[in-house]
Amino acid sequence: MARIGFVAVLLLAVLGVALAVLYTAPFEPWRRAKAEQLLGDAIGLNTTINGPVDLGFSLDPTVSLSGIVGDRADLATDVKAVTADRLIFNISIPALFAGQVRLTEVAVDALKVDIDVPTDADAAKAGRKEDDGLALDEFLQDFVRSRFAGDVTVHGLDLNYNNQESGFALRYALDEIGATPAADGKVEIEGSGSINGEPWKIQGDVAPPAEDSERRNFTLTATQAGLISTLSGLYIFDDDADRIDAKLTGNSPALSRPLDVYDIKGDLDGNGEISARFSGALGEIAMSELGLKLNFKNGDGLQLTGGVADFVAGTGFDLALTGTLVPQAPKQGQEKPLYDLGVTGFTGRIAGSIDGVLVRDFHVTTSSVKAELHEFGPISADRVWKDPEGRLGLYGVKVLAGDPAYPSVKMAGTVKDILQLQGVKLKGTIDFRTADFLDLAAEENAEKLGHLKGVVAISDADGSFGLEAFTAEVVGSALIALKVSLVLDDLKNADELLFNTHLDVKNFKAFAATLGTDVEDLGAVKFNGKVAGSNERISATGTTLVGQTAITGTLTGAFDKGRPVLGGDIATPILHLSDLTKLVSIRSVYLANVDDTDTDIFDYSKVWESLFVDLQIKVAKIAGGGDGASNIQGRVTYATGMVGLDPLTMTFLGGKASASGKIDTTAKEKSFALKGRVDNLRIGSVLKEMKVDYPVGGALHMAYDLTGSGDSMAKIPKTLGGSLSVNLRNGWLGTSLLDLAGLSLPAWLLTRTSHGNSANIVCFVAPVAFTNGKGVTHALVMETNDVQVVGVGFMDFRSDSIDLRFKPKALREQFLKIAQPFAVQGSLSRPRLQLTGAPVAGAVTDVLSFPFNLLETILQPDAKEPGRTPCRIVHSAVARGAGNAVKGGGRPGSLLRLPFIGR
Repeated sequence: MARIGFVAVLLLAVLGVALAVLYTAPFEPWRRAKAEQLLGDAIGLNTTINGPVDLGFSLDPTVSLSGIVGDRADLATDVKAVTADRLIFNISIPALFAGQVRLTEVAVDALKVDIDVPTDADAAKAGRKEDDGLALDEFLQDFVRSRFAGDVTVHGLDLNYNNQESGFALRYALDEIGATPAADGKVEIEGSGSINGEPWKIQGDVAPPAEDSERRNFTLTATQAGLISTLSGLYIFDDDADRIDAKLTGNSPALSRPLDVYDIKGDLDGNGEISARFSGALGEIAMSELGLKLNFKNGDGLQLTGGVADFVAGTGFDLALTGTLVPQAPKQGQEKPLYDLGVTGFTGRIAGSIDGVLVRDFHVTTSSVKAELHEFGPISADRVWKDPEGRLGLYGVKVLAGDPAYPSVKMAGTVKDILQLQGVKLKGTIDFRTADFLDLAAEENAEKLGHLKGVVAISDADGSFGLEAFTAEVVGSALIALKVSLVLDDLKNADELLFNTHLDVKNFKAFAATLGTDVEDLGAVKFNGKVAGSNERISATGTTLVGQTAITGTLTGAFDKGRPVLGGDIATPILHLSDLTKLVSIRSVYLANVDDTDTDIFDYSKVWESLFVDLQIKVAKIAGGGDGASNIQGRVTYATGMVGLDPLTMTFLGGKASASGKIDTTAKEKSFALKGRVDNLRIGSVLKEMKVDYPVGGALHMAYDLTGSGDSMAKIPKTLGGSLSVNLRNGWLGTSLLDLAGLSLPAWLLTRTSHGNSANIVCFVAPVAFTNGKGVTHALVMETNDVQVVGVGFMDFRSDSIDLRFKPKALREQFLKIAQPFAVQGSLSRPRLQLTGAPVAGAVTDVLSFPFNLLETILQPDAKEPGRTPCRIVHSAVARGAGNAVKGGGRPGSLLRLPFIGR
């Protein structure tokens, strides 16, 4: 009994000592020290407790700690202070004796956190490291895994956030937030508070554990400043790192309210919605299935889709950007700007990271121009800062484009207000290969054309956002000299334009050879041009020097009856016809070497939909025209895809040519209708002035009324329709033409001139009717001093075939027995001469089809017949099987309708 009594007394003594230690005032310092140690182990933060430590009486007593202060040395660099008036929690005594700290039912009163982020410069001076910040993923994982995460309440949280680097100063006030457990294991979450005075609230729950206790479903919904967002999904416990797989949805009926909350100056009148999926380990969460839509009151819209490989680190961007812009109508009484681009939208892809954004395949669509940039970037900024006026800006902006090792564009500067696009100041350099700038496929010789290098500056320093300077010139090339300068001072209003260009190709033949094209020596090609104006009126002047001809163009643009109109003239005091072939050669060189594989940055096709052009052609004198009148005059118009000639006339050495018509450019294959005539034009002199070695001469008369279509010169002949009549008088024809055609006509057909390489032509008449690319002639006539030849047949450009049949009539007795019918047949590219019968004294007895049956109806008057006119023939009767007969010798039947073909 004594031993039992002793043990009982001993237990009571131990219990008394324990009670004295836990509850009496003399042991308060010891309890405080132990509480600091236990709290530090529980929350991972060393603390100091300045107030009393109260302990309840049970196996799971309630502990109350007052005057808690986080240890400054143990806080993250940016966290200046963490304090709480009181911390109340339950602790398991049995677990405590077993060496484990188990806290439950945690409540915090008046928790205060002060965060002060210094500027990067101040942080560097203080020796701050990049990784000194708080590891949020570790904090979140530790909190979720703690035993009190499902039963915690915080009253009166104040978080003061001051970021000197970004300029944001925020005050988060929390009235109350708590997680309350239910009997079935479900946890209810609810809280409310304010950010900068704007109320917010949060509601949600964590579902009870299912069969797999390592996976918990959760839902959180937050509402603040009209923005309602919900995050729901799975939280997955993992040995390495906890993971989430959750879906975010949200919408904001008023985009301007969040700006007001964070004291950001800007005008975002509209609404938005967002959805995205977040998955992966807490420290490496990926965002996918992003769908962000912003709709503005003025009709504009913005959409961002895609994902981010590491949302926490801000790397691995794979986003698609689409913008829709509604051009604003001019105010009452105002005209639409003359060259307003009318931007209607843009698309692009965003890659890279938060430290360097890459924009790829960027397209800008306007009502008149489509711009496309394959890639530019990376784009980065050293600092995002909200200034004291509330403007959100980018500082230390860097923009690169092209090969990262040798960027073609490098710009740097500041955008003080990215929402209003104000306070812009960007400067930089450009360095393009000249071949790329001119869109030429120079391949291995591209470097011989040098590089276009220069400077560019964009600013709104004068109150309007615009291209303040763009100057560049070609360096490193002996083949081409090019200087360009451009100023567009007000991009928004398309105002104050000034553009200058100076081009000098000293040896165009060498330039073309570098591109791989062989041309004749064209000499130098030069161009000087200037464009200036405002959004109400624009003027342009330019002078092109090709060979010996200087061509000056003058244009003015303005609005007339609600549409833009360009008017002016293209003129030269004297035109050397040979320079026209040089202009054609220059165009041919460009078309042969244009880089079709590279997408043009700008597509101006829509410009022409509303533009009206009215140009006067004025050539005062044509070289070689003598003392008489020689000139070219005309008018060229353009409206809604239709090019008009109204009309174009040429006077030269007493002859005259005129043309009128239209070209429809709206269809995929352009179509045309041309009508005109040539009267007494000395074709030999014209060709001589053009320095074209084409052996033909004489007085040319021609009438034509033709239609056709096609997107190339090879296709157009296959579509020809209409009529063409050619009449050459008192001329000559080089026999080399026939040699080139692969024809060796009989010696009796052509009377050789004294030069021996040409034949005299008294007259040549060729009326041709075209239908779907097939030209049919009923009576082609050629007459020399010795022989008259008449022919009928066709030339078919669609089938590449020709079949012309001729019968001659000797005009001198020595040719009566040797002149015989012949035909030109085969392909148009390689025709063949066929001798088809005996001398004409014999009769043609075969029954032929139309039009060949007309040949026998043609009467050729004898050379000695009174009143005979060269190349004048008569159809006396219709051939067998061809229809109505013609009675009499002077009037044709219904097939021809004309008494004299070829007159």
